Amino acid sequence: MRQEGKQGAPMVLAFALTLALGASLAINMAQAAHNRALSAEQTAQRQREMADVTAAMADIEVNLAKLLLASGAEQSVALLGETALLAQHVESGLARLPIGAEQAGGMMKFAGQIGDYAMTLAAQASRGGMLTSDDETQISQMLTACRVLNEQLTQAGAQMMDAPPDALTADAQTQSWPEQGGQEGVEYPSLIYDGPFSDGRRTGLALGLTGEAITREQARQAAARYAGTTADRVEDAADSGGTFEAYGFTAKGQEGIVSVQVTRRGGHLLWMVPEQAAFGTRLSEEECLARAKVYLADMGFGEMEPCFVQSYDGMTVANFASVQDGVLLYPDQVKVQVSMDSGTVVGAECSQYLTNHAERSSLEPVITRERARQMLSGRLEVQSSRLCVIPQTDGERLCWGFEGTFGGAKYYVFIDARTGEAADILRVTQTADGEAAV
Repeated sequence: MRQEGKQGAPMVLAFALTLALGASLAINMAQAAHNRALSAEQTAQRQREMADVTAAMADIEVNLAKLLLASGAEQSVALLGETALLAQHVESGLARLPIGAEQAGGMMKFAGQIGDYAMTLAAQASRGGMLTSDDETQISQMLTACRVLNEQLTQAGAQMMDAPPDALTADAQTQSWPEQGGQEGVEYPSLIYDGPFSDGRRTGLALGLTGEAITREQARQAAARYAGTTADRVEDAADSGGTFEAYGFTAKGQEGIVSVQVTRRGGHLLWMVPEQAAFGTRLSEEECLARAKVYLADMGFGEMEPCFVQSYDGMTVANFASVQDGVLLYPDQVKVQVSMDSGTVVGAECSQYLTNHAERSSLEPVITRERARQMLSGRLEVQSSRLCVIPQTDGERLCWGFEGTFGGAKYYVFIDARTGEAADILRVTQTADGEAAV
């Protein structure tokens, strides 16, 4: 009997191993099926997002062409308002697509400028102003760039429809982007107008670009700090030139891989873009804004406050403006992306801040807050007010800014704090992603 037990033990063991292998195979097959379903869902979502961006850009192209034919202020204002909202939809949509930072950067800047320029022209037209010959020239240049960009988006969309799921990453899309795509194939026009994203504000010296030239190794240390990781997890990437010469890196952080550009002068953060842009929503928008504010202070940006906020794909995206002596400096803005899952800052765009940031020498108003409020329409129900600086093509204006409501909509009205003249009016609309000012 003792001998028979010894012979039976291997058989029992073999049977147990067969059951274990079978169970493991079943689990693996179930996991593989789940992964395929998840991958198919993600692929379909990316394809829908690309189709939405492409359709919005096509509508912008149509609106720009109509603007050149519009004969009345009412028609122009309607077209410009719609164009501004479409441009914001394109900008947020591009941030969600698996497109490499090099390709996305130029497109997102262009979309942001279209929206800002459209809002500026809408304000001009609503005051009875007609499009000038310079405006028409710039619109024509934008229209040309839109046509080329739309062709590339259409090609990229077709490639995305045919691509396997594992190709829908930022690195893969960078390799498969149409040969004439990215920033090389589109000559984005230089736009000059009264607005915070105007290229007219980027001529000459970048006021915030301070400090001495640094080495690549010093820039690597800085990139690690900006990305919240260590230098051994930072790899070299393509550098950038132009007004802001910068070292390029990719860094592995808490929320995945981010692309980082660090200026050669001073080691400032130029921009940071996450490779993926889809996170959980564990934290509230307010918690993310608090994390962003701490991050900006830790990274040397000083006191800043959020002025426009959106939330999408598990990210809170906010424009923060500098504060000096209690005065909000709208020209000195940083756009920050925060994961709503971990509260980690995963993206930032700082070129506007680096262009304009400097200590202002005179922030004393000539007229009082009460006197400025008397300049407002009685129809505006004022909720808050503060002293602020707003950008102009030929400089800046110190204003009393009033936030209020009229007809169920929110407005920002700016009164020049030295002359008492009306400086600007913005209407805030609610979109699916958050607030948009037009």
